[in-house]
Amino acid sequence: MSSANNPSTKDMSKLSVFIKGLVFIFALNLLIDRGAQLFPVYSLGGNFNLLNTLLLSFKLPSFWTGLLVPVIYLCALWTAADFLKHFEFSKVFDDKSLRSLQSIGADLMYAAMAAILLVPSLEGWINQGSRSVKTLWDIEAVTIGMIGLILKYVAQRARNLQIKVDGFV
Repeated sequence: MSSANNPSTKDMSKLSVFIKGLVFIFALNLLIDRGAQLFPVYSLGGNFNLLNTLLLSFKLPSFWTGLLVPVIYLCALWTAADFLKHFEFSKVFDDKSLRSLQSIGADLMYAAMAAILLVPSLEGWINQGSRSVKTLWDIEAVTIGMIGLILKYVAQRARNLQIKVDGFV
């Protein structure tokens, strides 16, 4: 049976497109949210100057650091949509599928590390002038990071096993 006629493939392809649409909506929402943070700057002054507004955004640490973790999550979600589409058409865990799973796991781990270590440290450096490393052990970030680690580990093990199996054949 052709994968193009399979209703499951069509559903998964639609799901992949839907997920990518959500990523686009979430990214747009993130940009609008950041714009809303700067809105009072140019609405109170009466004259909007893009350069001055951008320079002011550098004085707001949460403006830029608040983008880091969500952007990495959106990258993981985009990769997951690509993986879903590829897997549904190929129906096998080939090297491309396993690399996609590793990439999703790595993105989730990077986002967790950024949420736990990088963002709190950067905000502390900018806000308080301290040069120490700060951490924010949040259960959600730790959980997502551990899921990413497990996903990456399982995909790596599967790739290694696939290489061994291909070596025997």
